[in-house]
Amino acid sequence: MACRRGAGDELLDTLAFKWSVNLLRIPRGGIQVGDVFVVQQRALDHWDRLANLYQPKLELPVPDRWPVGDMEQVESQRYGADVGFEALQGFLQGLGVPALPLRATIKAARKTTVSLSFSVGDVTRTSLLPGEIKREMERRSKGSRWGAVEAKRRYVVAHAVWAARSLQIKLQGDRQVVSELTARLTGVTGVSGGLKATHDSSGSIKYDRDDPIAFGIQVTGVQFEGRVPLLKGAPDLSPMQVRRDIAQASTQADRLEYGLLIGARDGSPFITLQ
Repeated sequence: MACRRGAGDELLDTLAFKWSVNLLRIPRGGIQVGDVFVVQQRALDHWDRLANLYQPKLELPVPDRWPVGDMEQVESQRYGADVGFEALQGFLQGLGVPALPLRATIKAARKTTVSLSFSVGDVTRTSLLPGEIKREMERRSKGSRWGAVEAKRRYVVAHAVWAARSLQIKLQGDRQVVSELTARLTGVTGVSGGLKATHDSSGSIKYDRDDPIAFGIQVTGVQFEGRVPLLKGAPDLSPMQVRRDIAQASTQADRLEYGLLIGARDGSPFITLQ
């Protein structure tokens, strides 16, 4: 059993199929709309920013930013401790939980029969329509300075960045074990500045961070006409459509469809940034 998109998990499926969000295995700051990545299997190599690839620098419109309030109400399905904490370990590290005590606590949790569910809170989405980015790239095509791109490699551009300030975990199982784990998972944040953890007697833990971290991105594929980079995609006010199995796409153009999900072929929604 593993956390997979399309496996009936309301939280993961909402992010994947409604919004086509690529979840970052380890959330982080510093990611912006207009960042360019190279796809390497289930990883993304942070290659450059669009602004730096044109002379003079390309200026994108100011991205829209708004809260995604309905995410507060969406909770994952319940997972065993081994699978659930494997999925959350990177998120907790991204929030700022120290790695060594976190690993020790998760190792202890995996030996129990406790199960857990999780949700994210205070979520914001910063984005431009792919068509807005496409228009600026086409307008500035003569100023393109992408340099030595490899035609066989896949390049994508982030058109939306998802950030959150909080994570909530709900534990269920033997009352004493849940109580002990809850105390340990709350206590590991004690040395981390800017992060607070609270819990209650029901086994619910909430982590709150002062500054938001990016936990997901939405990307649009790049195609090249000659050596001129163009964005695949057009203005669209509806949620991005997702190709569920990129490996089965029939043509190169299909594989460059906007709204790509880069996760593993087995359905894992998580990607690694290099």
